[in-house]
Amino acid sequence: MLRLIGWSLIMIGILITILSLLSIDRVESEFGGVLLIGPIPIVFGSTPGMAFAAMLLAIALMLISTALWRR
Repeated sequence: MLRLIGWSLIMIGILITILSLLSIDRVESEFGGVLLIGPIPIVFGSTPGMAFAAMLLAIALMLISTALWRR
């Protein structure tokens, strides 16, 4: 049952990706992310706002994972 759910989510993700690539309207998009190499975070983004949002999300995820790990 769990394998079926996993494969279904993968297929839905692939379908959404293909449909977004086929869209006629080209919209300018922004991206950002965080790469953690040990304790050193490397934050990147296409705009400063996206880099800041990625940094805030990374901090939130680190706090949540620390809180759950200490239990």
